[in-house]
Amino acid sequence: MAGAGRGGPGAGAEAVCARRGLPPLAGGVGPVTRRVSLLGVRIDLASRRQVLELVGERLREPGSGLLWAVTVNAECLAIAAADPLYRCAINGAGLNLVDGAGVALALALKGVDNVERLPGAELVWDLAGICAAEGARLFLLGATPAVLAEASRRLLERFPRLAVDGFAPPFSPSHRFPAEVEREILGRIRRSGARALCVALGMPKQELWAQGHRRRLEALGVRVAVGVGGALDYIAGRMPPPPAAVRGLGLEWAYRLLREPRRRLGRQATRLPRFLALALAEALRERLGPSTGRERLC
Repeated sequence: MAGAGRGGPGAGAEAVCARRGLPPLAGGVGPVTRRVSLLGVRIDLASRRQVLELVGERLREPGSGLLWAVTVNAECLAIAAADPLYRCAINGAGLNLVDGAGVALALALKGVDNVERLPGAELVWDLAGICAAEGARLFLLGATPAVLAEASRRLLERFPRLAVDGFAPPFSPSHRFPAEVEREILGRIRRSGARALCVALGMPKQELWAQGHRRRLEALGVRVAVGVGGALDYIAGRMPPPPAAVRGLGLEWAYRLLREPRRRLGRQATRLPRFLALALAEALRERLGPSTGRERLC
């Protein structure tokens, strides 16, 4: 494994936060105190600083258990609204972070302001930086062999001390892989000794797979796992990142749709309008009358 070059407890998260220009967090991380429900899903309104500090703590502390984080976007919530099993899987995560602009907009409609977004691709870069500084091996699960190889190369180019492994399992229509593939996945993670895991199987497979494997991942020594969707495609350069103006307007989804219309049009044509309708209806109900108390949180 590559050398860590640690500079004391918290050096990894501190370095990444400093690189992003984030101010110090007085008094440590503490619990995430701002939580709201959106379409029956718990959303943790954590700052990037809080998340990175928490990741660094988990990577350093043996026996701290697995921190499983979900990056929540509009498509994720649309699926959860129609699928109770998926909704319960998300609500079972340790952190549900705001990824997409649609989620931030829906929260604003509910009167929740100053929401900090944590896009999946940025989270992968940050996690890699912390792993490199802490001497923790990172494992990338999903995508394709070519994407994994290029994403690993680019991560190592930025963080030469990073130790990274990966595996692209064969396609499965669900989160349940054949038994021999499951053994291969878990065997590779075990042999790597990874403490951090990026699950890039796409929604809803990655959340269902991770939730179903939490105890096994903990037993293998994984301390932090993050569902990152198509983030590795961006890191590998397969999908060019949206221009800054597009990101500023929160139109990453439209950019991705224009870049890959055949792949995305079918699912987004139904899921995004459904999400917007449900989010608007929920916001109106809360503004026009008291809550009925009929929560669907698992």
